[in-house]
Amino acid sequence: MTPEQAARQKSWMLALIGGGLACLYTAYQYAKPWVPGTEPAPDYAPYLFGGIAIACFVAAALLWSRLKKDPTPAAVTDLSAPGGKTVKILLVIGFAGMAGTWLIGYITPEGEPLGLSLSIASLLIAIVCFVSAGRLAKKMRRAE
Repeated sequence: MTPEQAARQKSWMLALIGGGLACLYTAYQYAKPWVPGTEPAPDYAPYLFGGIAIACFVAAALLWSRLKKDPTPAAVTDLSAPGGKTVKILLVIGFAGMAGTWLIGYITPEGEPLGLSLSIASLLIAIVCFVSAGRLAKKMRRAE
């Protein structure tokens, strides 16, 4: 396995762990008692998201065991190289966009078109910045 493949598998493993945690949180939200005045959640929702979380954790464990057996170290991106500052700035802007999406929910009244459009714009900025930072870091790793 090449270092690039090891890095890709490691990132998939971490993404599966993150997805599993998100599914567990969603299952918990659906499993909470029903609050009068709201629409009740489907009965199968906590089990569905709990099952998806378990599947994500099992897949991450399988990837971890495969990476543990192979002695190839994962490729590392040196962010002190030229272009590393751009990656760092894109990551900071992406996290600021995510925080902006959360903050907009508190600032604007619920259900307002302005709040919805600002939230979508902030989320799109975060997605574009994260994807751009990832592609730039991958290009930096190939150049080394």
